[in-house]
Amino acid sequence: MPIARRVRASVFIAALAAMLAVVVGVATPREAAAGPSSEWKPLFNGHDFSGWFVPAGRGAAPGSPPQNPADVGWTIKDGVIVGGQPAPGQRGGSLVSQAQFKDVELELDFMLAEDGMRCSAEVVGPNQANASEDKTCTYNSGVYLRTGYQVNIGRREAGEFIGVVVHRVTPKAIRGNVLWLDTGDEKFPGLRKKEDWNYLQISFNGPRLQVWLNGKKICDLTDNPTDPAEATWKEAGPISFQWPPAGESGGFNGFVKFRHVRARQI
Repeated sequence: MPIARRVRASVFIAALAAMLAVVVGVATPREAAAGPSSEWKPLFNGHDFSGWFVPAGRGAAPGSPPQNPADVGWTIKDGVIVGGQPAPGQRGGSLVSQAQFKDVELELDFMLAEDGMRCSAEVVGPNQANASEDKTCTYNSGVYLRTGYQVNIGRREAGEFIGVVVHRVTPKAIRGNVLWLDTGDEKFPGLRKKEDWNYLQISFNGPRLQVWLNGKKICDLTDNPTDPAEATWKEAGPISFQWPPAGESGGFNGFVKFRHVRARQI
């Protein structure tokens, strides 16, 4: 084939490939990581907490039944799940799924209450406490997977990253047993949108856990615990959403909100 004709053919093939990419669609980070999967399913029906519960909580008698989330401060309005604003006399707790998940993809939007005070990401003192004088800075929530992993939702300015944390006693742990496996958005200043909705994607497949925030991959780690006490971390467990801990935040009466929560087995 003459050179000019070969060049024209190469240009045509490249153009055709580009057109196909547009038609098929460019894979998002989640899609590229996925592989064969089940169908996406919403985890909330938008009206009530069917399929979800709050554990009996501290001080409850052994064997106490779980609580209805709607009775202990969780609400759903217009498809938005809200936690962190209990009624007088209520004591909130984490929102736990009845269904069990092991290898799973999860997508959701979240919004975390802000405050106008200055925060410090510094950790100081023998207890390695956050240095912020105003403890409302550490207001945070999180998504728990299996039985040992939390994708934390917090403010990087206060050392509460959107990243992966576990409770494990190691020399690298802070406060004795708080170990950041990946500090996530610490590496991407300004990625989390303040006072607005943020899009979170999680893929947990075998020992590999990946997290995307607003379309940017912020965590990619492999954790294969060998401690017998952590054996269940490799098995299926519920998905749960952390009730924002008022004790850590000095009693700050803020909120965490979730919407468009869906998952699929992979």
